[in-house]
Amino acid sequence: MAQLKLKHRNDYVQLFKQVNQPLRQHYQGSARVMFGSTGVGYGNRIAGVEGFARMLWGAGPAIKDLDVAWQNEIKQGLLAGTDPNSPDYWGDLHDRDQRMVEMPPIALALLHHKQYLWQQFTAPEQQQIGAWFSQIFEHNCSDGNWQFFKVLIYQVLQQLGVEVSATAQTDVQAALQKIEACYQGDGWYQDSARGRIDYYTPFAFQYYGILYSVLVPNDTLSVTFRKRAKALAQQFIHFFAEDGANVPFGRSLTYRYAAVAFWVAMIYGNIWPEKTAVIKGIINRNLRWWLQRPIFSESHLLTLGYGYEQLLMTEPYNSPTSPYWSNKIFLLLALPTDHSYWQSDEAPLPDLAATKLLAAPHLLAMHDHGHTVLLNAGQPGPNYHALTNEKYFKFAYSSQFGFSVPRENQLKEEAVMDSMIGLQTLDTTMVANRHGEDVVEPGMFYTRNNVSNVVQTADYVGSTWRVNDKMKVRTWLIAFEGWQIRIHHLVVTEPSLAYETGFAVADSPDNPGTNQTTPTASYFDGPAGFSGIVNLLGSTVEQNDGTIGGFPNTNLMTPEVVALPGRTTVLTPGEHWLVTGIYANADSTYARNKWQQQPIVGLQDQKVSLQLGDQVRELELH
Repeated sequence: MAQLKLKHRNDYVQLFKQVNQPLRQHYQGSARVMFGSTGVGYGNRIAGVEGFARMLWGAGPAIKDLDVAWQNEIKQGLLAGTDPNSPDYWGDLHDRDQRMVEMPPIALALLHHKQYLWQQFTAPEQQQIGAWFSQIFEHNCSDGNWQFFKVLIYQVLQQLGVEVSATAQTDVQAALQKIEACYQGDGWYQDSARGRIDYYTPFAFQYYGILYSVLVPNDTLSVTFRKRAKALAQQFIHFFAEDGANVPFGRSLTYRYAAVAFWVAMIYGNIWPEKTAVIKGIINRNLRWWLQRPIFSESHLLTLGYGYEQLLMTEPYNSPTSPYWSNKIFLLLALPTDHSYWQSDEAPLPDLAATKLLAAPHLLAMHDHGHTVLLNAGQPGPNYHALTNEKYFKFAYSSQFGFSVPRENQLKEEAVMDSMIGLQTLDTTMVANRHGEDVVEPGMFYTRNNVSNVVQTADYVGSTWRVNDKMKVRTWLIAFEGWQIRIHHLVVTEPSLAYETGFAVADSPDNPGTNQTTPTASYFDGPAGFSGIVNLLGSTVEQNDGTIGGFPNTNLMTPEVVALPGRTTVLTPGEHWLVTGIYANADSTYARNKWQQQPIVGLQDQKVSLQLGDQVRELELH
């Protein structure tokens, strides 16, 4: 599938069929699609509705390209699912119901291609279907991107000629106000007051806003949504690398190539037609990047995980059918056959600035020799999603090395704290077994799980992390000539240990790399790339090597054991400064050359001087 040509419309039709045809073997009744043995927070019966609906993100736009049998399955499922007297009825809604999430692809499928599917139902059947959708106006949606579900369902029902209650319009206006409250500028949305800014901006808020602008093109909000989409495009492009990879960051990463659904919507909404070739390149390279990876099961079904099947990184709301959210990219198939996209060649990723501040999500993007890195100040807010520390609070996220998630919080090998600093108090210990010997070690790592006092400039981002009354860290992250420079000001009131790491790199026992250490640095060099960490204050700070081999199936990109270079520093009560340099790249030859010349850093009274060759920079930290 990785070699599938992606040029003309039929190429994408064939891709849709290859991805979704296997789902047809897993109908439960006529209105649910479900497989697998894992659980989900909303139960497997609703997950079956999800399986049917998420197929329709693509089957709706592709409806006229499907054979008669497939079309009939969809029609029968729609009728049975919306019939209260059917054993396959999808059910009555309640507040904050997962079925609200699944309504838009079903509703939009009825609208595509001049209501092709809708027109095949009788008037009583249309009334039945409309009544099931109309339930959404009687219940509360979760704040955030869910509010768009009411908005889109209302507009679709209006265009289908379905009569809705008199209060529905008021409900929709309230939903639009809640959506507006989420807007943070530069095209970015925060997913509710307790949520964060992540991929839900491009593949949810912006995707739905563009759909809205197509449904009601003359509405003043449509103008706003289109302007915001164009603004986001100029920021979101910095999440991508030349090879097509996007940087994994935040939650719902199991939706994989839904990362480019925003770019698909840009084409569908005709937002930036003069950039069609560039956008086609972003979409196609990303799809090829994904299709090279083992993301399908042996029965050709999308799996839960990221770069491979991996339950460890999933959310409580991920069922086996959840990854088919990625079908959002097949909105392309709703384009007319003579659309310029089908004739356009794909252009390479444009030359991007080496660094770009993305202020709303508190990220500083950095591009270096095919490697895209997001330096992360962190976003304040409550933690209520799975693995928040790992998905939102690491210092850096990588298009080449992704990030890792822990199995536990005791041994370094199982915590796999890449791109983090872990703090331990020396009076909290555990017994570990090293090389056949029992050893008493500090236990229980504290990692960054909240931030305050965020500061952002074109050169660096910074924030403060307070563990408790005994530990506080302020960190500045600087992008400099492909290096990330971390400056930490630590205040501790009792003897502690700081363990800091770089990027984790696959280190397969079948073809291992090598770990090297010096008094100031630790680095790994292997077939999957180079990763190094160096103490830039030199001998003024005493450190030890902290490199580990992280457990398999912990990194998002690779199921292999990972090499994770790290450094440990013993902290006496008081104030401490650490200045750390991180460099990594999948091109080991290039990285080894970069590693030979390391930045020189001067630090005095929060004024920083940086030098690398003839490049010099002076900064003042805030």
